[in-house]
Amino acid sequence: MAAAKKKTKADPVMEKAADYFAGRSHDAWRKTFHKTNPAEKAKPRMRMRGGEMVDVNQPWSKLHPAAKQDNLRAARDAYAAVKKFPKDREAAADFVHQAWIKANKGDPNQPKDLFKPYAKLPAVEKDKDRAHVDAMHEAIAAVTKKAPKKAAKAPAKAHAPKIDAKAWGRLEAAAKDLSKALGRDVSAAMLAEAGMDAMANLAKALAAQARTKRG
Repeated sequence: MAAAKKKTKADPVMEKAADYFAGRSHDAWRKTFHKTNPAEKAKPRMRMRGGEMVDVNQPWSKLHPAAKQDNLRAARDAYAAVKKFPKDREAAADFVHQAWIKANKGDPNQPKDLFKPYAKLPAVEKDKDRAHVDAMHEAIAAVTKKAPKKAAKAPAKAHAPKIDAKAWGRLEAAAKDLSKALGRDVSAAMLAEAGMDAMANLAKALAAQARTKRG
């Protein structure tokens, strides 16, 4: 009995990066097509894709699934190239070109000169393969971008220094007397806070005075 084939582990990054890459690639092509062919902007552009005629002159979000396959295939090839040669742009571009040859070898409409090895391609054609590599690096970076770090919490407000029971008792007595004099409630805590603010302001004033004398 033949051994069961191992299932290929799904790569969620590849699928997200491929969709990102393919979508932007298609929409960029459409933008250029409209610019050079303004009369065709609103007209269907029917092409055979996946065994059926579909309108390729649609934004990526509305494009027929059969029409998306060529772009997605190219995107997955670019992803494979970048994964295999993450730091070698030329090797990755060569890989992209080889994948293109494999996918298009049966298409009689493709110019024969494009089926040359990558090293023998003219610079303009090499740049197209390099652009695929660069675009895929951008796609991977975009879909794997880490969520922004949460803002650091503001430091907790410093607690007032502890006051012993005897001092607190004096504050409460003073607060009671002041409440009677003012005709409104004044708490011991309010007096303690006011005292701290007063001490802070006094410290600032003394420091400023000391700096002036030194100057």
